[in-house]
Amino acid sequence: MPFDFRRFDIYRKVPKDLTQPTYTGAIISICCCLFILFLFLSELTGFITTEVPTLGEESVQASWQWLTQS
Repeated sequence: MPFDFRRFDIYRKVPKDLTQPTYTGAIISICCCLFILFLFLSELTGFITTEVPTLGEESVQASWQWLTQS
C-alpha cells in the first residue's frame, strides 16, 4: 500500500466527502507550511539572538565629559 501524497491537500473549499485531493494541492500545501515554518523560525532566532551594541571611543569620551561637567 503506497503512501498517498494527496492527503496533504489542506486547502479544500468544500466538505471533505465531496472533494478529491490533488497532487498540486498537496504540493502547494506543503510549500506553504514550509514557508510558514521558515518565517516563524527566522523571527524566533532574531528574537532569541541578542546583540549588545558597543559604543565607540568618541561616544564614551563625550558621555564622560558631559557627566563630569554636570
